Amino acid sequence: MIKHLIVFNIREDATHEECIEMLEKGKRVLSEIPGVLGVTYGTAVAENAKYKYTIAVDFRDRSVIETYRDHPIHVEFADEHFRPMAVDRITTDYEIHE
Repeated sequence: MIKHLIVFNIREDATHEECIEMLEKGKRVLSEIPGVLGVTYGTAVAENAKYKYTIAVDFRDRSVIETYRDHPIHVEFADEHFRPMAVDRITTDYEIHE
């Protein structure tokens, strides 16, 4: 399994509630992409954390990374909802070993 992990902060004029609404939408729509096993999101526990939010998308295997990146659902969500809000972000894919 591959975990596509993004940690991020939102633009200054966005609210926490707007961010959670965006993440809920992401959870719904990104889960529809073939090879996506699940989507979760969270908020930092420490108030002084460098990044306040995270979203994790679980992929079946490595082949889904490229398919996901170019999938129209992902492209629309990222361009129209995620990137305009998540202005400070780091994205990394991890292979999960259990």
